[in-house]
Amino acid sequence: MSEGNAAWIPITKAEGERHIPSSAQLPDAFDSLYDMHGLLPFAPGNDPASCRLLVKNSNIIPQCIEAYKHNIAGYGIALEYLPGEDDSTAKEEWDRAERFLETCNLEDTPDEIISQLIDDLESTGMANVEVAWPDGSEFPTIFRMDPKYVRCTKESNRVTIRRKRRISSTKKVEEFTQEIYARRYAMKRGTSVVWFRPFGTDGSENQIIPLRIGNDGPYGEPRWFGNAPGVIGSREAEELNVSYFSNGRMLSMILTVTNGRLTKQSIELLKNVKGSQSQGGILYLEAIGEETGGILDEKVEKVAIKLDKLNDLLQQDALFLEYGKEKKADILSAFRLPPILVGQSSDYNRATAQAALQFAEEQVFEPYRKWIMNEVFNKRLFPAMEIFRVRAVLRGPNIIDPADRKAMLDFIADRGIMLVRDLIPIAEDVLGTTIDESKYDPKYLDTPIAQLASSQPAILDPESEDDTDDLQNRVATIAKRLLKQADKEAALHV
Repeated sequence: MSEGNAAWIPITKAEGERHIPSSAQLPDAFDSLYDMHGLLPFAPGNDPASCRLLVKNSNIIPQCIEAYKHNIAGYGIALEYLPGEDDSTAKEEWDRAERFLETCNLEDTPDEIISQLIDDLESTGMANVEVAWPDGSEFPTIFRMDPKYVRCTKESNRVTIRRKRRISSTKKVEEFTQEIYARRYAMKRGTSVVWFRPFGTDGSENQIIPLRIGNDGPYGEPRWFGNAPGVIGSREAEELNVSYFSNGRMLSMILTVTNGRLTKQSIELLKNVKGSQSQGGILYLEAIGEETGGILDEKVEKVAIKLDKLNDLLQQDALFLEYGKEKKADILSAFRLPPILVGQSSDYNRATAQAALQFAEEQVFEPYRKWIMNEVFNKRLFPAMEIFRVRAVLRGPNIIDPADRKAMLDFIADRGIMLVRDLIPIAEDVLGTTIDESKYDPKYLDTPIAQLASSQPAILDPESEDDTDDLQNRVATIAKRLLKQADKEAALHV
């Protein structure tokens, strides 16, 4: 620093500060191909790579997506007959549908593919299924396509689609044709572009089943995209907190040196006075005074060092804590998820948790299951394979309100409808085991619980402190006790 010149010394700026890259900084696999092939670009910041990066930098969206994947596709896929159909009318179609689900992809099961599609939809707003159907093959093969490498054209091609539908009123299968304006889809594979046609249209290319969230634009938009500024803000707030705790509370000050200048060692010392190493010590600064007078009469002016506060704002620990909570609540609202499903369950009890799970199941997960299975299997793939009387469904959890379950079990038990054998499935479910019914006398298994309760009331009494008030567990305890008693009686007659 030259004599007499003022200078700014950056002593509070953290080195190596991190920033979330903007969409303009991310590479685009189709950068030079849009005009060449007439492809449509994404809106700024809404391309799959940028959305994936925002999801990665969010502290709540990954948990929401995992909750969707687990609760929607985590219970597996099943087949069921349409109303009015059974083994006598559609057993062949059932067998063909079952075989297709087992062979449609030799690496991933159908429910795993559905889980991948949900991840794409909730991360980027779009998902795509490639349908490869070689000539002469009985069943097609399906693959998940990475949205980052898929683009589409305008709806400029007029095409005819032919679809077969089972009419529910007549139970007959009829073929319908419609003319639509369709897009073409391109996928970047290495350095080449592979083209796809919409499923059900004529052509020699592989087919694609596009899925998207929303109807505005050709690509869709993730449901949380309106909260993107909050996602970025939450990330920046957390990084600011990390920087704050790493560098300590450092108030902005003006350091004034009168009649002199700081030594180089003092300047370096000031640069490093931050964070934990600045606590509990003494700061010693050294200054050199200005020389005055002539050659024979050298004098050094008296040096003065003064520190003045530039502001008196004392930062609080954990900055923007409330801001982060509000942004998390906004994201949960966008996904329509109760907090308990993403691990925030400190204020829940059993009743409120049950109500929250039931709400999410009825309002979010069950409609999602029906929509995605219809779009991929029931409206497209199955009719193309001449399967009209069987549909594929995603299983869901067995959520029954405890009060309703208790009332139902009490009702059927009091009226003698519930038999001993009816308790066995409940006991197996609660105990996590399999009970061999062949060990017991069929007459005993067909005995009504009400009859045993009237003749042996001790069966229904609590046996120990381990007996629970939960009705289903009590039923399991009673079932276990009845089966033990049946074993003892069988041993006496041997």
